[in-house]
Parts: sequence; structure tokens; C-alpha cells
Amino acid sequence: MALSLCFVGCGGYAARVAQDLGDARQELTLYFASRDAKKAKEFSDAYGGAGWFGSYEEAAADPRVEAIYFVTPHHLHLEGVQMAAKNRKHILMEKPIARTVAEAEQLIRTAKDAEVTLMIAENYRFTPTIAKCKELIGQGLIGDLRLVQIQREGYSEAKSWRADTALSGGGRFIDAGIHDMDAIVNLGGFPSRIYAATPRQVFPGQTGEDGMVLTAHLPGGAVGLLQFSWATPITEYREQAWVTGTKGQLIFKPFGTEVVVETPVVRRTVQLPEAKMGVPWMMREFAAAVREGREPLMSGQEGLNDLVCVLAAYQSVKEGRAVELQPPAASAAPAGRHRLTPPKSGKRHDPRSLI
Repeated sequence: MALSLCFVGCGGYAARVAQDLGDARQELTLYFASRDAKKAKEFSDAYGGAGWFGSYEEAAADPRVEAIYFVTPHHLHLEGVQMAAKNRKHILMEKPIARTVAEAEQLIRTAKDAEVTLMIAENYRFTPTIAKCKELIGQGLIGDLRLVQIQREGYSEAKSWRADTALSGGGRFIDAGIHDMDAIVNLGGFPSRIYAATPRQVFPGQTGEDGMVLTAHLPGGAVGLLQFSWATPITEYREQAWVTGTKGQLIFKPFGTEVVVETPVVRRTVQLPEAKMGVPWMMREFAAAVREGREPLMSGQEGLNDLVCVLAAYQSVKEGRAVELQPPAASAAPAGRHRLTPPKSGKRHDPRSLI
């Protein structure tokens, strides 16, 4: 049975997600909500919606809507979860989970207390290249992990609320670079130490950084290296990742369609489906988690882990030193709560099974 999901927020990124749903569209009945009723109707007409709403509150209260996908500015995330939880709606929340650890923890508690599913829409967790790379690492194909390196560069000035650190929680790193931070944590594990620096700022109108370079000490002696810039004066966006082990290396573009496997004696290419930003696999996972009554792979806790790493990078820049960190403790579920316990006969959904 299709999950009735309402997009709350009808901006440019919401349109990209709606366009990239692919086969996952069959598992969803879509609704759209905006504070601009005309825009909500336009989105519904354009993307095959079953209905539209002229306010977020109207969407949350409507019994036809089972779940809400919040594609809203960072400072509205906690408020959105509180509204959804009050109306017992499941929640798919855009990254970052929140602006601060305290906000994120309150957001997670709110969803748990209401016994609704909370998933963070970190699409990099579900791209075919990253999912396949994690699978190959787990198989020991490249030996013990040594280095997870990501370089991402573009040229785009922050606008509106994204240019205001009070609303976004930081600069471009918390908004866009968190994708790459998630890839490092997902592939290499949660870091024990982060050291970061920001290069000279290019766009003076922004109150936050437009680039970040960091190193992360990962489990088992591996190192994460991230070079992120949204202010590199180039004509074309580019992103590349290299994952190196003791026996070989994996090379890929997160939104690409292949993973190159290279060792001292052989080089081969693993072909993968069109990335579609990882959206079809992300949406399937959310629908499956709701249907099966379990925690999703990209849970609120996973979103909090990413946020802790991003905030540690900011702290490192501010203090000019390496910052030690530990995975945040998982919030305990309220007493007597059983809804998110997977049924004994249930099979855990794995997005790699779709690749």
C-alpha cells in the first residue's frame, strides 16, 4: 500500500527530489504544502499530486496525510517536527537534522514520544556509488581501510536564509558539506578527532564560511580528508571520492554511475544505475521503515552523529586546534514503547539490494 507523503516546502530542491523519485513514485501518494497556495497547487499539478495545501498546519492536520517530508530552512526543523508529532505524522526531515545538538536531541525525543518514525533525508547515504562502495569495503575487497578522501567544488553564493548563520546554523558546510561528512562517517566510521580550517572567503555578503578543509581520525587508524568549497571560481561543479585500503582503492563520483576498483595488478569498473541523487532508494527506505515499524537506516541518531562532526569542525576552526569527540549517546525510547521494534518475521530493508 502506498504511503501518503506530503512535501512541506515547495522550493527548487523539493522540485529536484520530486523529479528524481523514479520507481519509488509507485510506493507514494504525494501531496504538497506551501504557505503560497498557488505554488502548492502548481507542484501538485506538475508532479502528480493527489492534493495540495495552502499552509503547513493544514497539511499536518489532514487525515489523508500519513507522513511529512520537510524541505524547509534549518531553523524551522524543530518546529516542523513538533507540528508533525502533535498530529501523529511520520517524519522525513531534510539534513542537517538541526542547527545545534540541543535542538537535534529535542527533535529526536519529540518524535520518539509521539511514536512516529523519524528519518533524515541524507540522500548521500543512499546513492548507488556510496552504497556499493560500502559493500565492497565490507567484503574486504581493498583490505583494511587507510583513507577516505572527498573533494567537492562549486561556485555558488548563498542566498536568503542560507546566508544567515543564525538561521542556517553555520555557512555552506552545515548546509552542503554535511553530505560529504556523512559519506566519511558512513564509509569510515565515526571520527575520534577532527581538525579543520577555512580558506579565504570569496563571497563577502555571507556571514558563514564558503569552504572547509578537514582531517578526521577514523576507527582502526584510517584518516578522512575532505576538501569542500562552494566558492571555487570554476565553470563546472565537480566532486570526486577516493577510498584507499591496504590492498586497493575505490574511485567514484557520488552522483556517478560507476565505481572503479584498482589494485596493483588490476583495474575494473563496476557499473551502477543512474544516481537520481539517491532519492528513489531513500524514499523506499523511508516507506519501508514506516510500513515495518522500525528505525530507518538514516535515523535521527545518524543525523545527530553527522551534526556533531560538523559542529566539531566549526569548533576546530574557531579555536585553531584539533577537537576530540565521541558518538553522541542514543536517546532512550520512552517506557512502554514498542512500535519501532521490527516484527520477528520482518526482513530488514537494504538499499544495496536495489543496486
